[in-house]
Amino acid sequence: MVKPLTKGGKQDNPLLICFPFAGGYSASLRPLGTLLEGTFRVLCIDPPGHANPLPLVDDLERLVDLYEEAIAPYMLQPFYLFGHSMGGMIVFRLTQRLELKGIRPEGVVISAVYPPHREPERVGHLTDKAFLDYLVRLGGIPPELAEERELLEFFLPIFRSDFRAMETFVPTAPAKLRCPVHILNGKQDRRYYEMMPEWGRWAEQAEFHSFEGGHMFVLSETEQVSELLQKMAASDRCD
Repeated sequence: MVKPLTKGGKQDNPLLICFPFAGGYSASLRPLGTLLEGTFRVLCIDPPGHANPLPLVDDLERLVDLYEEAIAPYMLQPFYLFGHSMGGMIVFRLTQRLELKGIRPEGVVISAVYPPHREPERVGHLTDKAFLDYLVRLGGIPPELAEERELLEFFLPIFRSDFRAMETFVPTAPAKLRCPVHILNGKQDRRYYEMMPEWGRWAEQAEFHSFEGGHMFVLSETEQVSELLQKMAASDRCD
């Protein structure tokens, strides 16, 4: 479930543990990991049912259970967490849990996701065509993939499972994150971009960063995102 995205790396480099967007897996963030070699030892989560034979999980709290167990061996050394879109909500909830147990990341990055008190956009119930149109507009899949029936039969259940997990998640813990938090959004992702300051309700120390591009700016502005993460490693430390 935990895959390395960098080759080797200095043992004294901090860990960056990444959580992909809905429908994604470790290979989705490999370009970012490659740019971060030398600054971090980068690991990425492969969610159950994404590029592995495990059954899909459509419950966000259960996913956090699995991820907390999977990364436990890595938490005896300095580490950061990064999550994009669905991965960002995973990072938020996981960090809440870890901090309540006295385990604090050096910093976390929550990218392209609405704050927990906001209602998610509910699309998991849509017909296949409407759901695919939504994914294409979001940038989650390229338009040409929407024409490949065999591939869609494989990918659609994964996307639907991930969206169900997001749409059914209800935040019940009011605790603010105490470690440094970086909130990232694309300027053309208007809905989430406008909500960005509201993340201040959920973090004691939050910094906000905007990028060109839409919801999937992590794929189009990868170099700029990597530069931010490198600066974060040089400056952030939990008290």
